[in-house]
Amino acid sequence: MNWQLSAPQWFFIAMVIFGVIGFQRGWRREIISLAFILTGILFLAFGQLGLAQFVFVNLPRAIQALLTGATETQPAPTISASDARVGILTAITFIVIVALGYIVSQRVGPKYTGMPERIWGILPAVISGYAILSSVFGGNSFFKLNVGALNQNLASGYLLVIFIVVVAVIIVALITASSKKAPPPKPK
Repeated sequence: MNWQLSAPQWFFIAMVIFGVIGFQRGWRREIISLAFILTGILFLAFGQLGLAQFVFVNLPRAIQALLTGATETQPAPTISASDARVGILTAITFIVIVALGYIVSQRVGPKYTGMPERIWGILPAVISGYAILSSVFGGNSFFKLNVGALNQNLASGYLLVIFIVVVAVIIVALITASSKKAPPPKPK
């Protein structure tokens, strides 16, 4: 028996895993990590070539100039987007930013206080998961993995599913919050 999951099935499983992690961590911690994740995606979308140029060309030239005292008169070579070093540095930077977001949120974010806060944690976690998965497996991804690419139309189609999950989470959180009514006052 050969059991093989397709890209949409892996995407759905990953979204469920992100939702469970968000449920465990609470919304305050997930908002902090979401900020780091979105910042990392924006930075990598607009700065991956600049970062690679700095790390692999400009920084070594500056260190060489500081150590030898001689400056080069030739212009610095440029790195192309197809260079393997760009993909590796992008992957490492993205993983470090995401890990840093989770570490900071664990240290700074207060622990959840009740069930509604845990349920609200699903929302930013699902958004984080969608952002990470669409940036990694999407058609215009930052780096390529040897996994079947997720069709961007299919990923966009999951926005409706995410919207339905958001509405369901809001309803459950509101029901949970309203069920915690204060006990009646004790007679004197």
